[in-house]
Amino acid sequence: MTQVTAATQDAGPGSALRSNRGFRVLLRGSSVSMLGSRVSTIAFPLLVLALTGSPVVAGWACFAATMPSFLFYLPAGALVDRADPRRAMLLSETARGVAVAGIVVLVLAHQSVVLLTIVAAAEEILEVFSVLAERRFVRALVKPDQVASALTSSEGRTHMVVLVGRPLGGFLFGVWRILPFGFDVASFLFSVGSLLYVKKEPLRAGREPVASRNLATEIKEGFRWLAEYPFAGLALPLTAGATFIGQALIMVFLAEAHVRHLSPFYTGIVLAASGAGGAVASVAGWRLSPWRSHSPLKIQMLIWAATLFMLAVLGGESITALAVTMAILGFTGALGNIAVDTYVIRHTAEKNTLARVMSVNRMASFGALALGPLFGGILVADSGPKDAVFALSFVAVILLAVAVFALPSAAQMASGGADTVSLLPRMRIRRSPLLTSASMGQPSVVAPGAQASPRDGAGSAIASKVWEHAPTVSPVGPTTRSSAR
Repeated sequence: MTQVTAATQDAGPGSALRSNRGFRVLLRGSSVSMLGSRVSTIAFPLLVLALTGSPVVAGWACFAATMPSFLFYLPAGALVDRADPRRAMLLSETARGVAVAGIVVLVLAHQSVVLLTIVAAAEEILEVFSVLAERRFVRALVKPDQVASALTSSEGRTHMVVLVGRPLGGFLFGVWRILPFGFDVASFLFSVGSLLYVKKEPLRAGREPVASRNLATEIKEGFRWLAEYPFAGLALPLTAGATFIGQALIMVFLAEAHVRHLSPFYTGIVLAASGAGGAVASVAGWRLSPWRSHSPLKIQMLIWAATLFMLAVLGGESITALAVTMAILGFTGALGNIAVDTYVIRHTAEKNTLARVMSVNRMASFGALALGPLFGGILVADSGPKDAVFALSFVAVILLAVAVFALPSAAQMASGGADTVSLLPRMRIRRSPLLTSASMGQPSVVAPGAQASPRDGAGSAIASKVWEHAPTVSPVGPTTRSSAR
């Protein structure tokens, strides 16, 4: 899920937003909704594993629940760019709550995994509309000079939700299987109430007109933007590949935890490590010198390849090593998301293509999000955890090669070479603490990236569910629900 953005040297997250009550209420409601989604997201594969005992079936169930949303991102982006974002978000959040309530009923009625997966897929499709509408609603609520702080707040919230949601989901599942899903239903009620309250707040920007009312033409405009800014097209497969690796690694761990009979709470604690790493990155990681002088995506892929290789050498079975790996991937993934998200936000502001560009980016991330658990489940079932992690490290090496040979060099980024990136490093943000409406519209040289939500780099953790963020993607976890499943 899900939406990330660049921090500034002069303004802390949300420091310019304290008087913007509408945004604060929206962020609070969205954060609670995302927390509920994270809780039920971690509970869903645990539920399938408990019912079937098969990591392959659990992988297929996660794939089947997530993949249909992949098909809806393109039309959803065009429709959301047309619509009132508050109304679109209100309808989708209400329907998502109803869908999750259906899962509770099915679990109590001892229905099949197939029915559970169908209802979960319906909720995921509705979440597509909710996440895209949220990004536009944020832009309508805040002033142009508050955009950077707003997106930074969203990114930090995404990682904190992962940090809290995964162990909470494991704990609630251990108490009673339906509790995580009941908690999710309550979170949607809170989110809907927040949206009803925000109705009283004035919008800073109204609904922007679209050039065409032809759905196919509007969808093409999202791809046209990627052609206009080719750096985004390079960052897109990298961030989607990172999401794929992260989701596959989670399934490898869940299978190993099931074999060892680890408690759901302890399982959630280990997975929360990625949220901890992402939270640290969203607060201070961008200050580190290496990230200021080199392409953050190149560094991310190098660290991922090295970390996964070391985990494989250790056998892929050490729970402590897995937790450390999750934290490292979450930290570096968040910084990559920040780069990608900022690029998208800055270049779509004046063309009313934000939701459409986000839909293209998130579609790729969600494809990886769906395939990752399936790939991880098959690998660990056939080869064991060690060989599965070795295979994932090989995928990371491929992404590293793409980053090294295709992305602009640090010198190009600094000098403004072809389709460069002024995002993190040398951009002297101190001179312009917040993105202004003028700078956001510049179609000139700018920062790396492409995704907006499930982690622009997985989507901006929000821009970021990504915004969240991207996944969302998100930290490393399933980021589709509001920044992601």
